[in-house]
Amino acid sequence: MGVPASKADVRRSLREQRRERKADGDEARRIAEHVLDLEEVQSACKQGAAIACYVARPDEPPTHELIDSLRRAGATVLLPRVEGKDLAWVATDTDSSYATNAMNIDEPVGDATDETPALWIIPALAVDADGFRLGQGGGFYDRTLADLPNDGRGPIIALVFEHESLPEVPREDHDHRVDVVVTPERVRWPSMPD
Repeated sequence: MGVPASKADVRRSLREQRRERKADGDEARRIAEHVLDLEEVQSACKQGAAIACYVARPDEPPTHELIDSLRRAGATVLLPRVEGKDLAWVATDTDSSYATNAMNIDEPVGDATDETPALWIIPALAVDADGFRLGQGGGFYDRTLADLPNDGRGPIIALVFEHESLPEVPREDHDHRVDVVVTPERVRWPSMPD
């Protein structure tokens, strides 16, 4: 049996694969359709609830069409801004302004909200069969999600490319599990870990 890969090794490999992959112009539409087909998302949109999402970087599964679709369906879209070691959430609309941070991520300009999202759409480099996600390594989402109750919170949806749905990812005690994995090709509900 081989030595398990470290998070750094897996991240390096996945980032390289993302740099080498060819863009599929239809991925944004398919991701938006898959997410909007989820019953929990439809319900949140009908209620005009807040939904946490993010502005994807060029090498990530695209979110621009998803954000627009959520707004058209009636949701208030909250987008993150890095503040120190945490994320602040800003309610956005089509007129919102953005600034690029030191990590080359577009962030909304404006006042942060204390509103709790009805559900969460978050980035990942990979998600395993049990729903554990491997992020970029900054811990921003793990810290944000650690404060959520397990009961009564909305679902956590991770967006990845299909080849990033892995049998297993390296994990630590602070790593957070997601409820749903969406790729341009499909929706997957991870199994509950033992």
